Amino acid sequence: MQQSNRFLRPLVPIGWACIAVLVFWETQMRVSDAALALTAGTLLLLSLASSRYALGLKFTAGPMLYLALLGLFHLGLVVPWALGIYNVAQIPWFRPHGMSLALTLIIYSILSFQFGLFLAFSTHKEARSLKSDGLDEPNLEDTKVFAAGCLLFLAATIMFVADLMGLDPVGYYRMTYSEIVTRQLESAPRFFGSGMTISFIGLYLAAAGASRRQLQTTLLATGLWVSMLFYIGYRGPALIAGLIVYVVGLKKRVTFPGWFPWVVAAFLLVAVPVESVVREEHPNERSFIRSFSGINILDAPAEMGASIRPLIETVDLIGPGQYRHGGTYLQGLKGILPNLSPRWRPGTQESVDDLPPSYWITAVAEPWVYKSYGGLGFSAVAEPYMNFGTPGVVIFFLLLAFLLIQLERISIRSSYALAGWALILGSLLYTTRNDFSSFFRTTAWGFLYLGAIHLLTAGKNSASRIGRGNEVEAIERAGLPSSHAMIVGSGNDSGTGP
Repeated sequence: MQQSNRFLRPLVPIGWACIAVLVFWETQMRVSDAALALTAGTLLLLSLASSRYALGLKFTAGPMLYLALLGLFHLGLVVPWALGIYNVAQIPWFRPHGMSLALTLIIYSILSFQFGLFLAFSTHKEARSLKSDGLDEPNLEDTKVFAAGCLLFLAATIMFVADLMGLDPVGYYRMTYSEIVTRQLESAPRFFGSGMTISFIGLYLAAAGASRRQLQTTLLATGLWVSMLFYIGYRGPALIAGLIVYVVGLKKRVTFPGWFPWVVAAFLLVAVPVESVVREEHPNERSFIRSFSGINILDAPAEMGASIRPLIETVDLIGPGQYRHGGTYLQGLKGILPNLSPRWRPGTQESVDDLPPSYWITAVAEPWVYKSYGGLGFSAVAEPYMNFGTPGVVIFFLLLAFLLIQLERISIRSSYALAGWALILGSLLYTTRNDFSSFFRTTAWGFLYLGAIHLLTAGKNSASRIGRGNEVEAIERAGLPSSHAMIVGSGNDSGTGP
């Protein structure tokens, strides 16, 4: 069986090379948008299947999660439309024609991602799947990381709730999602958005450092926090945070019931479209039963798949000679430092072209929505295109897949490595439907805190070792037997000499 796998494994990239040639020919033949959408959907399924069964990647591996969300947020609407099983007449912005370039870029992104996976596996002398054989479970437990993550989570939760109540001290419990967003942007509370971001960082660190028993508490806290945010209306950030903590548990070999992911998926198929309706109702007046009427089982993937709109709008607005040449990424790096100026208030100081991509596309495509503090989000495919055109998309996803495999390989070396994996992947998953500014900010803050934990605990450990060494020297100078020095030096207070 192993010899058969070794024989078939090199054939998979060759097969994908043939597929890439055929697909490239199709994209140049000016076929219909529906045909391109179906091609993209087929490639996504083939990529997931070949990565799982040819490369041995689990569906919960970082590259697989990213690819699945990338496909869901870009094809969740157009594939059901192309199959004729979803009515798009209720979506005013959707145009059945004029999506060819956007769909072509999605196809190229999937192909590039797949070849990036092949490249990552080919860099090892032995092409093998990613396994956790020999996993040293104690290395994935660190009480200091767990405690620091818990403290950060509690502090951030208090910050968020305090600012949420400060938006309307009298009627905060009656605000709709739109009212919360509007008042948050108008009054610019310092700890509202930061509190949510830092709470996720705390959860990732707590889960990475937790023991099996401590992880139960972390999972409970995650469930409560994610449910509250989801109920308020912050669905995307809440679900991604819950997904990351769940996968961290799997990496620690925590056993979940086999039905658990299927039940959660079925629940979200209903909960996501229902919540999109009820979050615009006052919490004390919400009627979930009434919201079930008229719900289509495909409404959830279709709503997620609406993230293709920023890509469609971007390729219509940006062309050769208009690329930003990395400007949006530099802008995201500048946004790492928080604006703590007490005089700053949200406004229109910046020109439209200077706005982050998610704000820029909203201001250009939906000016009224932008003025009303709404947003369209953005696209993981649109941003590299916005900066470097089609070659940028190909290179970006090729390198991204390669780096995600390297990240996966080191994720279980220690609790610090696992925490770093969670910080990077959690932020990266959010960019599938947003711009990279959110990735830079969350990742930088998370690693800054993680580094501080390491430095402080390393300093204490070093001081402890120095202290024990001084005790050993003092005992030896006093002429006591060397066995006493060995006992003190080892830190074993209960030991006895021979």
